Amino acid sequence: MFSAWGAFVYRHRRVVALLSVVAALVSLPFAGQAAALLSNGGWQVSGSESDQVRQRLTDQFRIGSSLIVLFESESGERADSPSVLDKVDATLADVADEPSVLQILGYRNTGNDPRFLSSDGTKTYAVVLLDSDDEGSIDLVDPLREMMAEQPGLTFQLTGYGPLAGDANEQSEEDLARAEIVSFPLAALILIIVFGSVLAAAMPLLVGFVFAIPTTLALIYFVAQSTEMSIYVQSVATMLGLALAIDYSLFLVSRFREELRRGRDVGDAVQIAVATAGKAVTFSGIAVAIGLLGLLFFSSPAIVSIGIAGSLVVFCSVLYGLTFLPAVLGMLGPRINALSVSTLVDRIRRRVGLPVRESETERTSRWESMARWVMSHPIFVLVPTLLFLLAVGTPFLRLHQAVPDASVLPPGRESRDAYVALRDEFPGGAALPFEILADVNGDPFTEPNIVAVNAYVEALDDASTHVIDVESPFEVRNPITGEQLPAAAVAALFADPSSLPPDQQAGIQALRDRYVSGSTVRLVVHTTADPASAEGLAVTTQLRATPPPSGIASSQVGGFVAANYDTLQSMQERTPLAVIATMLVSFIVLFLLFGSIVIPIKAVIMTLLSITASFGALVWIFQEGNLSGLLNFQALGYTVAGNPIIMFAVIFGLSMDYEVLLLSRIQEAYRRTGDNTASVAEGLAKTAAVITGAAL
Repeated sequence: MFSAWGAFVYRHRRVVALLSVVAALVSLPFAGQAAALLSNGGWQVSGSESDQVRQRLTDQFRIGSSLIVLFESESGERADSPSVLDKVDATLADVADEPSVLQILGYRNTGNDPRFLSSDGTKTYAVVLLDSDDEGSIDLVDPLREMMAEQPGLTFQLTGYGPLAGDANEQSEEDLARAEIVSFPLAALILIIVFGSVLAAAMPLLVGFVFAIPTTLALIYFVAQSTEMSIYVQSVATMLGLALAIDYSLFLVSRFREELRRGRDVGDAVQIAVATAGKAVTFSGIAVAIGLLGLLFFSSPAIVSIGIAGSLVVFCSVLYGLTFLPAVLGMLGPRINALSVSTLVDRIRRRVGLPVRESETERTSRWESMARWVMSHPIFVLVPTLLFLLAVGTPFLRLHQAVPDASVLPPGRESRDAYVALRDEFPGGAALPFEILADVNGDPFTEPNIVAVNAYVEALDDASTHVIDVESPFEVRNPITGEQLPAAAVAALFADPSSLPPDQQAGIQALRDRYVSGSTVRLVVHTTADPASAEGLAVTTQLRATPPPSGIASSQVGGFVAANYDTLQSMQERTPLAVIATMLVSFIVLFLLFGSIVIPIKAVIMTLLSITASFGALVWIFQEGNLSGLLNFQALGYTVAGNPIIMFAVIFGLSMDYEVLLLSRIQEAYRRTGDNTASVAEGLAKTAAVITGAAL
């Protein structure tokens, strides 16, 4: 089948090449629009308890997204002084009249709530509640910022989902551009060294950057119309698109040049290259796609979207590798070796009196000699190699996963700096409270239900040493004595607030709007625990394990930290299934390709060993901070949740990629010679340089 396809592509090479170019050109406009449809969220587990709380807050309480404005006096004046608070009000005056703004909460209009004042008294903040979900809030940030009137002596910074998403997107694009600037010339240099020809080296980069990556981004654009796709799929598409295009182009171009050296005409060389390397490319693509499709087992839309994007990259890389590339090779023929670097180097060496470089045959002979030496000393090579891989993998036993907060953005980003200040300088970590929804029986404002809610608040307050405060609508104090009013008095106030002054009546109504919807009462729990720490995640289990008293039918715990907990729990539950399914399907594919039981088992074991070593390096370097000075990064003390399983998917696929190429060539030689040792040596000799270059 592959031989027939190779012959077909060669016969219609100009048409195939033209259609490929047209497809790439049509993709470009859509590829450019893909970023606008990508989401910065999607890490929450769909249907989890925290996700249900988030949805109920939106539906029942109209609590969608919010914008947090952090204020500080340049003179160091206390933020609770009347002059500073007047400037805060003046800054937000126009914002309060904007239709997309539901309410603004701050120190002054919450009865001088101490939570709105920093520990040293120099900062305060206001929460701008928006009539929008998180994704919609991104477009509101700039218009609302323009409405904020600057006041002399007062600075402000914006944070919240919208500003953080904007900064994260901008940072991601800058990082991606920097990565391309670094990776492109390095990849070009390695390819020139591997191929020894500028024109041959240009083929993989052409297939990757001009064809596979834009087409993938265009497909992502269409998928994003109906499926939430993470902002990070851009990085995945670029990274994998370049890697796979290089791999598959190396396989095909190397085999094509090899057949030309054997004296084949161009048509036969294309046909044989597609029949052999093309078949390996197809099954390699299937192996990589299987690894990436293992991400579909997870419930986080962001992880699922990375699996989808990765699979689309594989599809596009294989597609152009089996169409455009052989068509162009058919048109170039021997000219693929034009602009030969090796010829130029040999001329220079002769001129200065140095010996010319070793020939292709000599280099192949060295690889073959090494293969035969390894096979003659199997235990001597195998045992140290296994011990090394296992030793390198041992740091993985110390893996600690967590979902990062905004502090992972570089210092200097406004939204990040404001977020860190809210988290560290305000009581109760103002940016990351727990949200608890308690469903009572009947009217929440009756005395028995108020008693039940108050009892639940006390239980939550005692659930963990990290809990410092629980917001409740029934936490109403006597304005003279400051003491908590009894439940009967609170019930009377909510039943008939008309006897109160107008400002207190407005306060009672604000409590109704913010904290009560139907028979559901909203409670907000502030803690001192780091959300990425084990202690922070433990607070989630402690709050959920706190039984509500009689009178409260049910309760749910949500919020950022609870969402992190649900994400980690879901990953732990689904990872074994994803790993087993990926290995099983890969085993079946390799069995169908090679007709062997032993080869797939060996391939899976070797792949797991390489993954183990990679995971160990991940923890040792990025979690524990070794080599942080050399690599210029700050260790988080944990591994970002999702990274290990994404690494597994990518590494498993790429490792199988090289397995398929190597074993295909060994099998090809064995069918011709029937000599196992000679076939292994020949297969390694023919593919070692290609695999090494592809890996680099």
